[in-house]
Amino acid sequence: MTSLSLRQLPSTLAAVCLVGLGLAGMMRPSTPATARLASITALEDDTRPVSLVLEERESTLHRRRDSEVLLAQFVSGQMTRHYWGHFAGSLADLGLDAGQDLQALVERGPGFSRLWLTPRRGSEGFMAEVRLKGDRLERLQCRGSLPRPGTLALSGCPAGWQAFGPTQPS
Repeated sequence: MTSLSLRQLPSTLAAVCLVGLGLAGMMRPSTPATARLASITALEDDTRPVSLVLEERESTLHRRRDSEVLLAQFVSGQMTRHYWGHFAGSLADLGLDAGQDLQALVERGPGFSRLWLTPRRGSEGFMAEVRLKGDRLERLQCRGSLPRPGTLALSGCPAGWQAFGPTQPS
């Protein structure tokens, strides 16, 4: 075995570092990047044609985008309506329409208004709420798996659902 010359030392150190990084990466717990890789692997393991799986994912993303836009419009509209005296009782009162792909339910009570969106296809539901807290309005938007739980968690979202978008008081 020959000894390392000074010229070979940088290349050897780089190789050792790369081997160490590779081993660390294989033993490290899952991260969002590795979860995406697992998602791609799951796509390969799916027995349906890839085009159908990708079409379903694209449809889900479009539903999510459309729902989030409608939720934001609902929150803005309810905040404006409350400024003028009371919350609106329906999407039509706000000049909004859920379209054919979403089923909408507006709930209104003392000091709050809530919109539930259920897609006609898919397994993800959405909720937006505007609530009077003291002299300020709080807004909340959530999404989660259907069917929606009957109770709301302390966060305001149904149990198991995730909040997204602006949630701070206005």
